[in-house]
Amino acid sequence: MTEQASEKREFEPELQKLEGKVALVTGGTSGIGRATANLLAKHGVKVVIYGRHEQELHDALDDLERTGGEFFGLTADQAYEDQIIEVFQKVKERFGDIDILVNNAALPAKSILDMSYDEALYVLRVNILGYLTCMREAIKMMRDKGGGQIVNVGSMSAQVREVGSDVYVATKAAIEAMSESLRKNLADQNIRISVIEPGMVGTNLHGEPPDVESQVDAEAEGQMLEAEDIAHAIHYALTQPLRSSVLEIRVAPIKQAL
Repeated sequence: MTEQASEKREFEPELQKLEGKVALVTGGTSGIGRATANLLAKHGVKVVIYGRHEQELHDALDDLERTGGEFFGLTADQAYEDQIIEVFQKVKERFGDIDILVNNAALPAKSILDMSYDEALYVLRVNILGYLTCMREAIKMMRDKGGGQIVNVGSMSAQVREVGSDVYVATKAAIEAMSESLRKNLADQNIRISVIEPGMVGTNLHGEPPDVESQVDAEAEGQMLEAEDIAHAIHYALTQPLRSSVLEIRVAPIKQAL
């Protein structure tokens, strides 16, 4: 073996260490957000979560308690700017400025043909304005710290554009576009923005409450992902070397027809 070949074989990427960093996971009380919060906590991240429902928050905090580490959570509705700003203020008071934002809180939606104006407006406020406002507040903190990373959880609906979900599809396509635009704007400030786009995932977006038995069967048969699969994709994006930027990851069940 040549010396050059030996050097290549021994190369290991300089992965980022997450221990001690501060992460805010929106929608961290259920599904992908909850799985992500637990995984980050296992890696020594100081985790903050929020969601709209008190019981889900209590259950998620119980999970984090078993995981260990530093964390806290609160209820908030990201359709409202004042509640988002209050969340960031509480994070700063407890842990200081954040290093990581996982923008995950989102609502399902049908077609505009089957929704009232007010129903559609609420979804747009959560899925688009909520994401934008969280990014704005996070970027303020990250600039003060000299860098950070935002992971926006979108959906493969942005490409698949399934029939009967045009409002939801519009919000997920918007996440792609606004992430790319902001990423170009912030690259020279060491603020990275990644988009994770799952296919079908076993979360409560697919029914309230979900049909647990059929969901487990679909996951076992490769027709649906588990929330933890997306959490690991988020972890991958967060740990890549600082010289690189993970722009987009699409993760779909192997048997999902796309």
